[in-house]
Amino acid sequence: MSGCAEKKENTEELRDEVIAIHDEVMPLMGEIKSLRKDILKVSEGLYQEDSVDNAEKIKSLQALANKLDEAFDGMFVWMRQYQSSPEALSEQEYREYLLDQKEKVEKVNSDIKTAMAEAKSVLSS
Repeated sequence: MSGCAEKKENTEELRDEVIAIHDEVMPLMGEIKSLRKDILKVSEGLYQEDSVDNAEKIKSLQALANKLDEAFDGMFVWMRQYQSSPEALSEQEYREYLLDQKEKVEKVNSDIKTAMAEAKSVLSS
């Protein structure tokens, strides 16, 4: 295989990795919103019970709801700025672009999984 064809294949593999990382968590967007709603419901219940005694727990739950929102928003911010084949980039520039995008989407993926795991843990306790 020639060097140019090999680079193109590597770039395509890298693009596929970026999309696979996105595709792993994209189906979870609805569940994130559901978890956020459940967390806020628990927070509201604690507020109704005793807003003073439960103040710290309420604050913690609201922070978790915000974390879920940020994880959700992070996916759509990333999607809006991602370009599957940006014009006017050399093969090397495109590869560097994809490496940067991979790093960004890995953070989105991690933020989503972390926020969801935390919410599920709180809701099950």
